[in-house]
Amino acid sequence: WRVVLFGVAGLLLVGGGLYTTIIVRLAEARAVGEPQYVLGVMSGLGAAGGAALGSLSVRSERDARQAERARDNFELLNSIIRHDVLNSMMIVQSRAEFIEEQAEDDRVREFAATVLTQTSGVVDQVERTRAILQALRTNRPRLEATDLRATLEREVEAARETYDRVVVDLDLPEGPLHVRADDLLGDVVGNVVSNAVEHNDDAEPHVEVSATVEGPGGDEVVELRIADDGPGIDDELKDAVFRRDGTGLHEDSTGSGFGLFFVDTMMGKYGGTVRVEDDEPRGSVFVLRFAAADPAAESGQSVADAVEVPA
Repeated sequence: WRVVLFGVAGLLLVGGGLYTTIIVRLAEARAVGEPQYVLGVMSGLGAAGGAALGSLSVRSERDARQAERARDNFELLNSIIRHDVLNSMMIVQSRAEFIEEQAEDDRVREFAATVLTQTSGVVDQVERTRAILQALRTNRPRLEATDLRATLEREVEAARETYDRVVVDLDLPEGPLHVRADDLLGDVVGNVVSNAVEHNDDAEPHVEVSATVEGPGGDEVVELRIADDGPGIDDELKDAVFRRDGTGLHEDSTGSGFGLFFVDTMMGKYGGTVRVEDDEPRGSVFVLRFAAADPAAESGQSVADAVEVPA
């Protein structure tokens, strides 16, 4: 019915306009050549154009409803999975704690402690996933002065513990190093560091993490550089790696494509930027630019109030 109404509206609009023009010309005693033919053709075109617009309107509304239903179904599924996983982890944790307390064998207690550590990690990951999904849905996240130094030290240490052969150097300036971000800053930095290690084909991957503060007082920009000595990224892929479907930077096509998409999305929400450069003699450098923050002056603000960081 909407398509029909749009078609009729187009017919009346174009046909009415043309008919009015003919009436005016006749009233002025001016010649009108074949008005019926012109009126018919233009009215038909108006009806066709209106019907096309109506079809587009119906289709866009239908797609919007389908997207909303898909989002609601995804959120329901995500909620159910989180609920079931957390409940299962609680049961495993309670049994592992009992075993750890009651076991007389040291090796059994060691295994129970390992189970507790791993289940705690799963619970933390589930909660972090919930926070990430919430952040991706929010257009105006609450930003505050976040300690980049502490975040980098924590993520670098985690990388050293996770990857046995990796060498990670950390070079930070003296003094406080705060940026406008939220509690997902560690996930943003951690994704870039992990990417630098996982896509490195060197026997002993080397990653250098450094930061500098630029700009005059009050408008400082903190530039974070994460460089690796891997195979590098081709120029035609430097932008594509940040897209949601940018899976597989290299021939092995490893990676889900979500990590760097998440980094790019969150940097945009922080009012910052991220880009890829070539490193010398080989490798890549991920450059993240944040707005510097003063903990004493900021109590938390939305991204709409934040100063956009120049690229």
